[in-house]
Parts: sequence; C-alpha cells; structure tokens
Amino acid sequence: MKPIENGDAPGGVPRKQVLLDTSLVDVNEMQFPFRDSVMPGESGQGYALRMAEENGLRGLPQLKKWLGKSRFSVLDTVDAPMLSRWFGADERSLWFALGQLASGGGNAEYLYAGQQIGRSYFLNRSYPRLCPACIQEHGCCLIAWDISLVTACAKHQTTLTEKCPHCLRATSWNRPGLLVCSCGFGWQMTALQEKAAAVEIQFAAWVNDRVCPTSMTDEPAGLPAEAHDNISPLTRLLQPLSLDGGLHIAYALGTAAGYDEQIQREGLRQRAPLNKARQLLKMAAALADKMARLEPVRLRVQHPSVVVQLLAESASAQADPADRSLAYSILSAVLRQKAKSTWAGRNPQLSQLVLF
Repeated sequence: MKPIENGDAPGGVPRKQVLLDTSLVDVNEMQFPFRDSVMPGESGQGYALRMAEENGLRGLPQLKKWLGKSRFSVLDTVDAPMLSRWFGADERSLWFALGQLASGGGNAEYLYAGQQIGRSYFLNRSYPRLCPACIQEHGCCLIAWDISLVTACAKHQTTLTEKCPHCLRATSWNRPGLLVCSCGFGWQMTALQEKAAAVEIQFAAWVNDRVCPTSMTDEPAGLPAEAHDNISPLTRLLQPLSLDGGLHIAYALGTAAGYDEQIQREGLRQRAPLNKARQLLKMAAALADKMARLEPVRLRVQHPSVVVQLLAESASAQADPADRSLAYSILSAVLRQKAKSTWAGRNPQLSQLVLF
C-alpha cells in the first residue's frame, strides 16, 4: 500500500500523518496490520472508527464505501463479517456492539447490545454523543452513548458532547478520528463540559448496567458510590426493569408529564436532540417525584395514544415480568381516566409505589 502524506488539521491538531492507498487492493481480502478485539462496552461504530484511525484510513466514509454503503448510512450486523476480516474482532462481539436494524414495516424491533429495542427513536445511531474524558482514558466510544436518553457520563458526571465547540456542527461518525471533528478540531479532556443533573447521571449509570455490567477497568459500571445516597424515585422505578422496558416507561412518563400544568411551566420545549432528551428525563423524574410524595396528579392527556401505546408495548413484554407488572399498573391507571381525558387522584393506583 502506498503511503499518502497528510498535513496538520485546523486548530493545530495533527491528523494521521500517513493515509493508505488501497485503490489497487481487493477489499474482500484485506487484513489490516493494526488489529484488535471489541472492548467491553464499546460501540460497534466506535470500534470501526477506532480501527480505521489506527490503520491510517479516511474514517468511516472509506469503510462504508468498501461495504457498498452511503456515507449517511450506519453500520450494523450485516457488516460484522467484513469488519472481522479486516480488523480481527470476533464476529459475535461485533454483532453485540453493532446491533441489528429492523427491516420491513410495522412494529419490527431492533436488537442492540444483545437486547430487543422496541422503537427506533430509543437509539441514537446517526449523531453520536461522546465524553472526551472517557475516550482519552479508555480509547473508545461507549455503546451506552448510543441510547437516545443517555445525556451524561456517569463516571465524570458531566453532560455528553453532541456538537463541536469550534464549528458548532453536530458530531458525526464520519469524522476522521475518535477525538477529532470533521473540521479538524480536537476534543481535549480539559474541554468545558456542563455538570449533569443527578437524574441524568443515574439514568446513564442504569443504562451502563444494562449494556455492560463491568467497565474497561473491571469496576462496576453503575453509579459512583457517593450517588447511592440520593437515588431519585425515577431511578428506583427503573432499576429492576430491562433496558427496553425502562426506556418505554421513561418515555411514557416524560410524555405524560408534558401535559401536567405544573411540570410544563418549569421549562420551554427544547428542539436540540440532547436538550430535548434532558428535558424529557427531567419531566419524567418530576412526575415520578410527585407520585412518590402522593401529591395530586392531574394530567390533561391530549394525545393519550402515545402514552398508552408505550405502556401497552411494555405490558405485553414476554421476557421480563418486572416490565409487565409495572407497565400494566400504570396502564390500568391511565385507562381509568375520566371522560374529559383527565387522570386525577391523590393516590395513583400504581402497585409498584413501594419501590419509591
């Protein structure tokens, strides 16, 4: 392979100094010199980007071209055999890390991190978020960051980064390296990151536990020790649930809370994906807090079908009895609404309130 020189990127951050010319090579037979397995908890697309960077390639766009994909597509399990051949990872590990996208119409499910995911918007596959500190420490992107409601790093207790502070564009998997934006700006561990709210940190830790029970350092992936003394009602509610069941409940509570007048007054609707996810978690937590304190809950559910459908999907889950029990309890309360589409009462009929 003929080396191609490549200069420094804007902002003084060096890119890879050598790019490999593979135009005359059969991609089906390639095996790159730098090979590695998928790290515990590593994102599949993050693994592909890491290996492309280490082997001097032009990021994921080059890999997607060889795989017959457009630069706007995402990698999934169908790409596992070729990535395994190129970079040496076990195919089963790649299946777990890449996830299987649903095909066809209807309510087809996704398979991600070895688990069924009922709705496509539960996953954030195209616009990645990252914690620069984690990438510098561990050298990889985490699969937990691919969950749409994960907005924080549980370890560093900061919000994840979703846009470049230099060009202000959304982060992309098509960037040249793990810590390099497409514009050439390099994210540093010292980059200013906002302190995350407690519920965001706890939710991120709960997801970590579901997708990767141990971290790269073999330490528990869950909450920092100091956070265990102040676990929110929402976190206690989600703790026994599966990943898919917990996501259904969090989205259902957040959506329902959007019609609670008191909670709605606390903030305007957000449009940016990260801020929108943060707000939904905040509203879900606020509603859980009200129910835990047995305060009056009065919801004007203008579009009950969204909430009901989310709860019904979780209530019909075959694999996890905890998911079914909690979802059925909340669903029963919703379906007993008054004729004026109002869910009211000082004591919501939730059999799981003991969890609070």
